[in-house]
Amino acid sequence: MIEDKAYTVSQVSEMTGVSVKALHYYHEKQLLVPFRQPSNGYRIYTESHLIRLQQILIYRELDFGVDEIKSLLNAEEHSVLQLLASQKSLLLERQRTISKMINTLEVTMDGIKGKQIFDILFEDIPKEKTERWDNMARERMGDEQMAQSMGAFAGIAETDMRSLKEESDRITIAFAQTIGQPIESDFVQQLTKEHYQLANKMLQLVQKAQGETELPDLGYEDYKAMADSVDEQDVHELCEHYGEGYAEHARQAMIYFAEKQLKES
Repeated sequence: MIEDKAYTVSQVSEMTGVSVKALHYYHEKQLLVPFRQPSNGYRIYTESHLIRLQQILIYRELDFGVDEIKSLLNAEEHSVLQLLASQKSLLLERQRTISKMINTLEVTMDGIKGKQIFDILFEDIPKEKTERWDNMARERMGDEQMAQSMGAFAGIAETDMRSLKEESDRITIAFAQTIGQPIESDFVQQLTKEHYQLANKMLQLVQKAQGETELPDLGYEDYKAMADSVDEQDVHELCEHYGEGYAEHARQAMIYFAEKQLKES
């Protein structure tokens, strides 16, 4: 029996936002079968159809297929609960998958942004060299660790990195001129001290960008490990860009500084 209040296909589409094409599809699949007007055969929908359509839309939002929705609409309450519980498990698993995807995207985005900030330090070096060193570092560290490493720089302001670059360039150029001089000399050790302070400044910028409040300086083992990193081919070539023998000269000066200034503390 047709209820008093009736709606045409276009009216239902306008009220609900469901396209006419979708309503015809639900009709074809026997999910939502409208009445026919006896006089002209036009499809008409009643309030009960609108309620059923709302249920269909909810189930579609939950990613149920047509056959599953048909079962849900015709099922007893206990069967509905079982089907919904099953779908909930599937959606929770999908939620976990999407969360992992979002985390991966965020790591990638931070890695790209951080790499742009980090590269400010080496923007005066020919691109073919920096690209070669990047590829070496990526092979050594792996894509994921490389992205995480670069991501640490994502929160550093460009102005801060440019200030670091200016100081780094000054120390690097001055240090290159000391190649061949005794590493224990006052001048070499003064430059090494300035390098140590610069490394701490960069570390603290990274820590602040990551929301950390305790900002300890590099310790003996940390600075010694930094000195020994010149054994890595990419780091070694970067150092040698500033002068032949730079890498080993820097390593020895840094280790001497660590032994004399950092070991006891």
